[in-house]
Amino acid sequence: MKFNKLKLGSKSVKKQQGFYADVLGFGIKKSTTDQLVIQAGFTEFIFSQQLDPPNLYHFCFLIPTGSLESSIQYLESREIELLPFQEEKIIHFDTGRSIYFFDPDGNIAEFIERPSLDYPAKKTFDINDVICVNEIGLPVLNTLEMSHELMTNKGVQPINPKAWNENFCWVGDHEGALIVVKEGRHWMPTEIPCVLNDFELDYLENGEHMTIKCKSGKLTT
Repeated sequence: MKFNKLKLGSKSVKKQQGFYADVLGFGIKKSTTDQLVIQAGFTEFIFSQQLDPPNLYHFCFLIPTGSLESSIQYLESREIELLPFQEEKIIHFDTGRSIYFFDPDGNIAEFIERPSLDYPAKKTFDINDVICVNEIGLPVLNTLEMSHELMTNKGVQPINPKAWNENFCWVGDHEGALIVVKEGRHWMPTEIPCVLNDFELDYLENGEHMTIKCKSGKLTT
């Protein structure tokens, strides 16, 4: 599952541009008073005031394996404070390593390495090394129902549906995934509860272009 384009609501496109373009250094594809389009690797990442912004989103950027320590230096040199978990900056998963930080809208952004993917490894990091947007959080009322709907009606082929439960379902693969969680569950590494949100996602699954539109935690197409 590859994210070609991800569109999120924003409380302030101007503030998001100041952060993602001016501070982080992402290239701008388009900027208007109500919409910002940045290029995050091969993903068009869009903040728009045309969608209702929630209290927060969670999303993730894929970066090269081996570059996480350098990405910490990159963020901290720009005075971006990392969100620790159990007093550690780096969180280790079975499928990779991550760091987290807030953006001006209060969204929880993440950088992640996934060693199983066949992208060139490197030790240094620059924002141009971001490969793509790798995850988007999808809070819902019924995780299992939504996850089966994504698999059945939207062509998403999850790695391990047997690991799904009523609080958390990882729907996708290491290239891209929807993190389907029960509304109110805390977003790691914070104690902030997730909320229903709106977004639009264009993605590639097995060579086929697909679209998901989500409104208040429900699919609209």
